[in-house]
This record gives sequence, C-alpha cells and structure tokens, in this order.
Amino acid sequence: MLKRAAGICESCAKSAPFFKSNGEPYLEPHHTRRLADGGPDHPRWVAAICPTCHREIHHGQNGRERNNGLEGRLAMLEESKSD
Repeated sequence: MLKRAAGICESCAKSAPFFKSNGEPYLEPHHTRRLADGGPDHPRWVAAICPTCHREIHHGQNGRERNNGLEGRLAMLEESKSD
C-alpha cells in the first residue's frame, strides 16, 4: 500500500507531510474497515494516508463520508492494477 501510494496521500492526493529519518515519505496505514470489526487486512481495504486525513476520518465530522470516498478510490486503484 505504501508502494502504491508513492508518497502521495490516497485520501487528499497531497504529498506526504514530511520524510522519515530513513528518507521515506511519512504516510499512515488506514484500514477502511477496522480489523477489530472483522475487516480484511488486504491492500484493497488499506490506504496510505497523511496524518491529517487519518485524524479526520477517525475524529472528524465528515469522517464517515471521507472513509466511504476512500473505499471507492481504493477499489479503482486496485482494479486498475489488475487490468
């Protein structure tokens, strides 16, 4: 999922906010369907997103809508890989 994102947040499409000490862009994994609720641990359901988007999804007023949009985007990304 981090490789697929290539340093770009898969939610807002902005560059990662900073680089880690090893030089890689900092993005956080986000399971669009929580593992605790039986969600799958598969790239189709896991996005690489910036910390701001991650916090908005979990704590923001529009988090559910943002997460739903992200699920749709992931479906398109994964589908395009198999073409």
